[in-house]
Formats: sequence, C-alpha cells, structure tokens
Amino acid sequence: MGRLPRTQEALRDEARRQITAVRAFHTGLVAESHKHLRVLAMFTRHVEALREDRRQARDKLAAIRACCQELANLRRLRDPWRETYEDLRRSLVRTRALFRRLVDSSRPKRTRT
Repeated sequence: MGRLPRTQEALRDEARRQITAVRAFHTGLVAESHKHLRVLAMFTRHVEALREDRRQARDKLAAIRACCQELANLRRLRDPWRETYEDLRRSLVRTRALFRRLVDSSRPKRTRT
C-alpha cells in the first residue's frame, strides 16, 4: 500500500509543526546545557581550591568530596541532555525531509521530448 501524495498546504502545515518542535527542543537543549555550565562552574571552585598550595590537607579533602558531589550532579544531567539532543536531531531530520518534499513537489515536471 503506497503513500498518498500530500498537498503543498498539508506539507507546509506539517513543516510548521516540525519547526515548532525544533525550536522547542533547541530551547530545551540550551536550558539543559546551562544546567551543565552551572555545575561545571561549581566544580571549578573546588578544583581551584585543590590547586592552591597554601590549603590544608583537610580543606583539600573537603574540596575533593565536593568535586565528587558535583561530578555526580553532572552525571544526573547527562540523560536529560542526551534525550533532548536526540529529540532535536529527529525533528531536524523530519523537517529536512519535509522541505525536500516541498522543494521537489514545487519543481516543474520535466517532460520527455
């Protein structure tokens, strides 16, 4: 059973829906990335404490523990980022396919001579 050809208007409507999805997933990916940056910024504070020679071993141990906690936080953020990335990628693939169909269907048909 073959696919029925869609009208230009139906393709445009679907393309608009896909563009809305792309925008939403992009916004989500930006938000997830900001969460990563905040955790990494906190991580940096603790790494810098480790690098300071004047710090006591007890302070460095506390900084290492804090680094481990931030690393765990970063790990928890991994899956939501990856899922949002995959959603964005799939939406872009669908949108590209729709626009290819729109372009192909709007080209004048070549006739054989």
